[in-house]
Amino acid sequence: MRDRSFRWRPQQALVWWTGGKDSAWALYLLQQDPAWDVLGLISPVNEKNGRALLHGVRDEMLEQQAHSLGLPIQLVPVDWTTSRREREAAYQRALSAARMEGLEFVVFGNLSSDQLRERQSLGAGRAGMEAVFPLWGRDSREHATELAVAGVSSWVCSVDTGSVSAELAGRRYDEAFVDALPRSVDPVGERNEFHTFVEWAPGWHRQVPAAPSQRIEVYDFAFAEMELEEPDEEDLLIGAGVTNDPLPERVDPFDYFDRLARVRRYVDEHLVEHLDANSVADVAAMSTTGFSRFFRQHIGMPFSVWLAHRRVERACRLLREHDYAVGQVGFAAGFHSERTFRRAFHERMGCSPAAYRKRRLGKGADEADAKDSMPAPLCES
Repeated sequence: MRDRSFRWRPQQALVWWTGGKDSAWALYLLQQDPAWDVLGLISPVNEKNGRALLHGVRDEMLEQQAHSLGLPIQLVPVDWTTSRREREAAYQRALSAARMEGLEFVVFGNLSSDQLRERQSLGAGRAGMEAVFPLWGRDSREHATELAVAGVSSWVCSVDTGSVSAELAGRRYDEAFVDALPRSVDPVGERNEFHTFVEWAPGWHRQVPAAPSQRIEVYDFAFAEMELEEPDEEDLLIGAGVTNDPLPERVDPFDYFDRLARVRRYVDEHLVEHLDANSVADVAAMSTTGFSRFFRQHIGMPFSVWLAHRRVERACRLLREHDYAVGQVGFAAGFHSERTFRRAFHERMGCSPAAYRKRRLGKGADEADAKDSMPAPLCES
């Protein structure tokens, strides 16, 4: 009898890596899909100075990102002064080499540029590969919100000064940055108004400790020089040596470290206000980067993610104890839009706020209330 069995394998792909938030999120989405197996990154850099094109980030910073991801990266040297046709020929040679090794797909972080998508698809096709666009068709503002809720941490490494003030280069890419943009500028810089450098995203093995050092203006662009940040004296002396000691088992870091206890009290008292690592670092008496590392080391997640969880906790309590409309609950818990609240709630609790309220107030609510206040998701799918 003929053996009709076959061996299924996921589709193998490379990610066209810019070092920015969109390529990082495209990678993350594919890594969550068992149909895909991302084998590496490929990144074009200026052959004269080794910097990522348009982003201006040095090649060693891209390699640090790849190391944090546990993926190999191929840097493709390109002469930026040549014609677009010659640059695209260099890209095709690199992709053709990958195709000869058996890879069939290359992943791009493009959201909505038809012209760019066409060029990327044609370039991949000439190399015998297929272009993949996991972010295609997304609303830019919703995409920016999703990145924030997921805790993606990135810096604005370059801006087009014809669209964005040079002073915004070197800022954190966060809600405050998006609010500071002119209305004509896309919230995620889809038209190349600005570019970012990611230091951490979901799925990374470790954070790339990066910080901007100086701003350089060249022609119509302003670049923030991204540097690897070494631990400063403050970070080495935090807690008089307690910082690096393992915590006793089943000890809450917020009770163990006085600076974290202060942060939690401050956040709970100001939960409906605008909060970020910059504003809370002062409460912990630390630099922003030092606080971010300290918080992630002991809490296991970025401050922004913990803050969203804290707000969801308050929302759960309000849903149990009051009959406010869902939108009112979100604002009372500190979320500035109902859409952001619903997304953060579902990500944390596994269901909608309305489904959570129905579950908690329905049959068996008394038993559920006897359990921990924040267990695994309580809602049925």
